[in-house]
Amino acid sequence: MAIPPISGLSSLPSLPSMPSLSSTGLTAAGAATAAAGAATAAGGAGQGFSSALGNAIDSLQQTQSSASVAEANAAAGQGSLTNTMIAAAEASVQTQVVTSVLNKGLAAYTSIANMSF
Repeated sequence: MAIPPISGLSSLPSLPSMPSLSSTGLTAAGAATAAAGAATAAGGAGQGFSSALGNAIDSLQQTQSSASVAEANAAAGQGSLTNTMIAAAEASVQTQVVTSVLNKGLAAYTSIANMSF
């Protein structure tokens, strides 16, 4: 079932079609795993916490960008509302995970900084 376009949006340039979520490799579980992996990567393979967190933030930005494109496509009557909702949920979950990892890292840093030697 196609959603009819919203009137007044016909003057906007058409957006490129969004690739299917399976082709982008984005899943809610994958987003959570990638961001959670950033927390554990600090201890392995010589990768620092800051670079792991940077990678998680880059992944988060890509996920949010994909969700924005999906939302714009849905508003223009293109694309699937189901895929739009899935992309928005993935972006939300990944945002929560990255925020939690960042807060835990900041709490650990603060705890170490407050130690008396």
